[in-house]
Amino acid sequence: MAIVRLLKNGTEVFPAMFSAIDGAASCIVLEMYIYADDATGRAFRDRLVKAAQRGVRVAVLVDAVGSWSLSDQFWDALREAGGAVRRFRPVSRGMFLFRNHRKLLLVDDRIAYIGGLNIADEYFRGRGGEPPWRDNALEITGHEVLRLKLSFDRMWTGAELPLRKAVLHLRRQRERNRPAAGGLEFLESGPEDLMQPVRKAYRELISASRDRIDLAMGYFYPSGRILRALKRAVSHGVRVRLLFPQKSDVAVARWAARGLYGRLLRAGIEVWEYRPSMLHAKLAIMDNAVIAGSANLDIRSGRINYELVAVVRDAELAVRARRDFEEDLLQADRIALEAWKDRPVMQKLKERISYWLLARLDIFFARAQMARMMR
Repeated sequence: MAIVRLLKNGTEVFPAMFSAIDGAASCIVLEMYIYADDATGRAFRDRLVKAAQRGVRVAVLVDAVGSWSLSDQFWDALREAGGAVRRFRPVSRGMFLFRNHRKLLLVDDRIAYIGGLNIADEYFRGRGGEPPWRDNALEITGHEVLRLKLSFDRMWTGAELPLRKAVLHLRRQRERNRPAAGGLEFLESGPEDLMQPVRKAYRELISASRDRIDLAMGYFYPSGRILRALKRAVSHGVRVRLLFPQKSDVAVARWAARGLYGRLLRAGIEVWEYRPSMLHAKLAIMDNAVIAGSANLDIRSGRINYELVAVVRDAELAVRARRDFEEDLLQADRIALEAWKDRPVMQKLKERISYWLLARLDIFFARAQMARMMR
């Protein structure tokens, strides 16, 4: 039986990951979208180097676009110690749009960390005098995490394949390794997966909820089916609260999410904005189920990026997650419908344009590139 802990912010997540790396005896795999050459990134790398020097097998997979500013020489010491490093889909090979947004650390095939945190200062101590970003990760201990090793191996093999071969490879492997149902479930998604299991899990859990749904999302412009599911939940008496960032690192994503506020508020959904720092979380609590991982509730996470989440059906974990959510609401502003209607016309225009860019144009170009490269 797996043991699952919800960790809050980099102040809890990074020390736990450092401890796991320092205690590794056989193998470490790391999969990361953004890896920065800063104090946090170097501290993490140095621990990986020490692990490799004492004979631990170390493999690191970083996304070529998310970690575009990271030089290849950054990993020289790790390679010299016997570690292996790959970049997922180098841009030079014409595979710009389909990114590996997953975040995974797996140590000794027994303890795993998955969540929303990348490896950079803003997720740990803060950058440029700003407070650290608000985020979460799950620490999962038990034999169930072996499934994550299979998942990593698939991404590692497909990282440098041409898109057509990579799609066929990942599709075949996922069909052979579907996750089992139960109290803990790992779900993967990517552009080649027509079933879209992460979005499907959200819809099913929203529809099954009978009491409360709380979502903390850094980026939010979901599919119409998820929006309709949230509205139906409210009509059935479920309390739905959505928490978004008041400050965002991606302005166009913030405006796109705000473009939905009117529809959400008119449906009876509560909308809140977190004040202290960038809210980067991807966390959902639906009755006694918790979803956490790399996937936002947006079109890109749903249909273009590679994502990894855990679905945990555990009443105690849900209580902990909801307690954190309530604490976050104490530092958030609730959006009122009447006040929202009076926002400036220019703001409304920004919302419409931003939503069109992210929810329409992005998917159009992704489909076009997929069709061209699959010929």
